[in-house]
Amino acid sequence: MYWSEEEVEEYTRYPSEGSASDLGSPIYFVAQNELDQNEIMADIVKDIEDKGYDYAPIRPYKSREFYEVETGEVYSIDEEQYVNYNDIMLYCINILTEYPFAVVRHPDPDSWMVVTHADINTRAAKEYLFSYYAETAKTVSELIKEKYGLDEIQMVYQDVRSRGRALDRWQNAVNENVDLHPVEFMAIADLKEIVRDNEDLMEKLGFPSKTRCKIAFDTVEKYRNKVMHGNRSVISSEEDVENLVKSLEFACEIAVNAGGVGPDSDIPR
Repeated sequence: MYWSEEEVEEYTRYPSEGSASDLGSPIYFVAQNELDQNEIMADIVKDIEDKGYDYAPIRPYKSREFYEVETGEVYSIDEEQYVNYNDIMLYCINILTEYPFAVVRHPDPDSWMVVTHADINTRAAKEYLFSYYAETAKTVSELIKEKYGLDEIQMVYQDVRSRGRALDRWQNAVNENVDLHPVEFMAIADLKEIVRDNEDLMEKLGFPSKTRCKIAFDTVEKYRNKVMHGNRSVISSEEDVENLVKSLEFACEIAVNAGGVGPDSDIPR
């Protein structure tokens, strides 16, 4: 998997929000004694396909097997695919970087669930994930406010984002008696250019070069936009899961470095 169990805990920012149960979907179970009954399985497969499921875990649970609809074959479920119902979503998402699904265990056997790539596109997942990207923008904004005063930030912004609209939005707010620093009206793309223009800010955030800074911020911005808009899919391929996790890693480490709190870690090289 992308992260070890220790790394999942390291990157967890909101342990009380977004559980595996919130992310999971109902399971369509197949009984072990039904697998050899062709007529029954034909009806079961049709029902599974109608419901849009790709995998059907097999009862009893101790068998640790699942039926794959596409191939019609039975495969083993690895122990690493199991997650407790009250574990945070991040564990499920991490499992999906290596496996096609995660199984959510619950004390009530009827409440077991399954998490697939499609579940990351749900509103529940998006609302939870957005917190990571929002914190990144917030901590970087605060860092920039500490660095630049009102007049200076306007000059810097005009130099690095000559076609940007953040100052226009800020000026409109000022005209409406909204007294905020211009950085509050900047998108992640704006923050990126201001950071890249200042070596002190780059060093504070742990970036060894402007290129690495651009890669990190662009990755964060891409998935921030995906989770922000309800009509966009966060995940459309298996590769997207690993890229999503990479963006969360960047987002967490930028936030930690900007805020000066949390575990000591560097931006991935």
